Amino acid sequence: MKSYPELVLEVLESDNTPRTAAEIEAVIVANTGSTPHPTAVHGALNALRRRPEITITMTEKTPRKYRLVVASEAVKTQAEINAEFERNLWAVRQGRGQA
Repeated sequence: MKSYPELVLEVLESDNTPRTAAEIEAVIVANTGSTPHPTAVHGALNALRRRPEITITMTEKTPRKYRLVVASEAVKTQAEINAEFERNLWAVRQGRGQA
């Protein structure tokens, strides 16, 4: 018997489609036939996100959609890192009224 985080990881690994927690749960219920408790998917996602070798992204807008990031996507180029730094710096300065 697989643990619930393992089942969630299987669903996320099956393809790269972003899915809501309800969609993930529906796939698990369809595959296993067992109905989990209401917060099982969120608990499993939180447990998986604590693992350093696994990167899961989620959308900012509700309903939140989760997606597993493959290793090649997780590596940022220097240009991406610089652009992200500039965006964060600009946001901090705006927040402080220094923009």
